[in-house]
Amino acid sequence: MSFKLIVKKSESIKGALVFGLFDAIAAYILGEFSIIRLLGMSLMGATFYATEIPSFFAWIEHKSQSMKAWHGKLYKTLMTAVYFNPLWVARHMCLIYLLNRQSFGWEVMNTAWLSFWYGLPVSLLANYVIQNHIVMKYRFLASAIFSGCMVVFYAVSAVYFK
Repeated sequence: MSFKLIVKKSESIKGALVFGLFDAIAAYILGEFSIIRLLGMSLMGATFYATEIPSFFAWIEHKSQSMKAWHGKLYKTLMTAVYFNPLWVARHMCLIYLLNRQSFGWEVMNTAWLSFWYGLPVSLLANYVIQNHIVMKYRFLASAIFSGCMVVFYAVSAVYFK
């Protein structure tokens, strides 16, 4: 199976609601709430995240099918950690800066690395559960809710890990 993009209206709705809501919570905590940011993060959740995340999950699920049980579980968990890497975190943080009309530079990579490494133990555990105990139909929603929690962490990290 080659990598195929999955586009579903239901995933777009989930992505818009979950990513928009959790980022709004993070923005509110930081005193940065704005309608532009809410709409921008909802749009990102409905488009990029709702397409790329389920597509990647389906691809790693397929790749792990022929592996022994524990190899497949480990593979899916590690591949998910590799997918949500510091560059993914940095992209998300850059989007936040853009929506807030704030400038940023290469220091965002340092913040992303720190956020990634500090969040990795929780991320590995959560992604193990998501990849190995949640059926594919609900995997994006579970991942979006976990990612939403991490979005709050990344938003706060963007301030505290500078």
